[in-house]
Amino acid sequence: MSLGLVVLSACEKPTPNAHFTLNTNTTSPEADADCYGHGETLGAEQAQKCLTAATDVPVFDYNTGDAFRIGVDPKVADSGWLLFVNDQPIEYQRYTSTYRTLSGDLLWSLSQNAMQQSGDGTLRVSVAEVTEDFSLEKLTAIAQAEGQEAVQAALYDSVKGVWNAQLSPDSED
Repeated sequence: MSLGLVVLSACEKPTPNAHFTLNTNTTSPEADADCYGHGETLGAEQAQKCLTAATDVPVFDYNTGDAFRIGVDPKVADSGWLLFVNDQPIEYQRYTSTYRTLSGDLLWSLSQNAMQQSGDGTLRVSVAEVTEDFSLEKLTAIAQAEGQEAVQAALYDSVKGVWNAQLSPDSED
């Protein structure tokens, strides 16, 4: 009996899933083991690594006008989450819903910016679960008191989990 308990304690806890959908293609990956804190924050350095991770992520080919749908498990929505594209928050609003759609127009605009920066229009979309006390007001107060570097540190320090997907322009478009 004690051997069974040792084996069970060595198992990694599953993470909630994020759900990414483009047209009829859907995937629901778990966060990488080192990109989910099981209720604790990851720390600024680890959160930044997880947000920039581009390996072993689902890849979707998109066309102009395609909408990209993102869903999160209710546990993630209860805590709140941010949406990042190419390492930058789309906005600093903490979402508490389980669903969000990136419109084709927004994707097109973001891909044009990515074309200017990286040359290929590839977008890395990241869902970042954040602490319950994360707020724009808190970041604004930090910016006024300590500056932009402190805002970035506070932003990354509030991350509890990260899920990534990649959107690549469809070569047939």
